[in-house]
Amino acid sequence: VVVDASGFQSAVCTDAGLAGGWRRFGAGAEYEVEAESVDPGTWWLMVGSAYSPAGYAWIFPLGGRMARVGVGVGKPESAADPRRLLDALLEAGTGPVGRLGRVEVAESHYGLIPNGGARGRTAFDGLLLVGDSAGQANPLVLEGIRYAIRFGRYAGAVAAEAALSGRTGAGHLEKYDRMWRSEAGSRLRAAGRVQERWLGLSDSGWDRELGVIGRLGAGELLGFMRADLGRAGLARLAARHPLLAARLLLGAAR
Repeated sequence: VVVDASGFQSAVCTDAGLAGGWRRFGAGAEYEVEAESVDPGTWWLMVGSAYSPAGYAWIFPLGGRMARVGVGVGKPESAADPRRLLDALLEAGTGPVGRLGRVEVAESHYGLIPNGGARGRTAFDGLLLVGDSAGQANPLVLEGIRYAIRFGRYAGAVAAEAALSGRTGAGHLEKYDRMWRSEAGSRLRAAGRVQERWLGLSDSGWDRELGVIGRLGAGELLGFMRADLGRAGLARLAARHPLLAARLLLGAAR
């Protein structure tokens, strides 16, 4: 049994003709910087046209005077180059970026991540897909490493059992597909619907949206952005924040 964990390129399943490339995806550019002033207790996610035409920017403290500053852009929604946007943010000191003071770039990173939802199938004869290869990425913040690690363990366990039993057909391996979808399938679909709404927001729309989202507690916001709530969690959140439910979650929970 082969486990395709080849990331965004999905090299194994693509070469085998079992899946195609990604039409929707996120492109991100990031610098690890040493800055004059880094607030270790504040993580920034910045939205609106000043930062990204279809995505967001971020500042994540790493400890001491180190931080990661980046920009993500949704494709094909925008043709913008995140590297140019990032350079412009640093040069202009836009918003919270200006609070960093003088910065010195220590490392640069660039990456692509699928943003079209999970693939329709992740189990084939003798083959399992995991992580970005399977489209197991959170569309709200375009990160997938947590899913890749967690579901990679599921794939490894199913593959090992199948190899030992000699049952490597798709019918037997589909237990892996059922395992990960039962845990995260509805959460990722709900997050995808929220993202669809966010991609169409103007700056004034974002101002209104953030006014509603700002009513969440820190734990609620983190769970929401990490797509960790599921239907039951969304229902509890809606009960505590009916305005948020009306604006964001009623359509997302279907």
